[in-house]
Parts: sequence; structure tokens; C-alpha cells
Amino acid sequence: MAFETPHDGSGTVLTWKSTTYTVTNVVVSATDPTATEDKINVSHLGQTAGETAKTLDLPLAGAASGDTGQTVQFDYIGKTLIADKETGTIAITVGGTSLLSRAGTVQSSTLTLATQDAIRGQATIRIARS
Repeated sequence: MAFETPHDGSGTVLTWKSTTYTVTNVVVSATDPTATEDKINVSHLGQTAGETAKTLDLPLAGAASGDTGQTVQFDYIGKTLIADKETGTIAITVGGTSLLSRAGTVQSSTLTLATQDAIRGQATIRIARS
């Protein structure tokens, strides 16, 4: 059975704000933005085996931010540090087929300089509601 890979000649392209990055890894994550823990676990070692876990209600309510729960994290080769909280459009295509093209905001960005390696960056983009 053959599986499609991003390096099988099909060409995976990631673009952020009209800049195409040489990516070495892309992770697209989706979580339910409305799923929240509604209790804080305050169980302790003084409880006996089989006792009901102790909980408290959350002291603060979550904000209605319009968050989609989706993020795109990517590793890239290059010396550009992507600015934190920068907004723009992220687009990912695989073999000429669009996988994603949405507005987003930079959640985090790092740049790594190490011996015997290329300069590498990593960024996480939080996808906005459309």
C-alpha cells in the first residue's frame, strides 16, 4: 500500500504573508475551542483509595474570543524571525492542491542557531474564524 508523503515530489508549499518558507515539518492541529475543563481537581494525598475526587468550580469564565481551536506549527530553514502577534494569511498546498488558506495570528516564533546546522525557525499560527 502506497502512502502519500510531503516529500514524494508532489511539492508541499507553505506561505505566510506572501513569503514562501522552506519547511521541514508542518503540524496542523484542531481542538474544540468550546471544550473547557469546568472543574479544578483538588484531590490530595490525604484521601483514601476509592474516595471521590475533590473538585472546585473554575473561578474565572473563559473569554468568547472567536478562536477556532486550530493552529499550524511549522519548522523552516532560514534566518527570518516571524514577529509575535503578526497577522496575515497562511496557505499550505500539497501537490498543487490547497490544504489550507486562512487568516491567522502568530502565537509564537523561535529562531535556532547551532553549530553544524542551518539556521532554523519555528512558528505557530493560530487560525482565525472565517
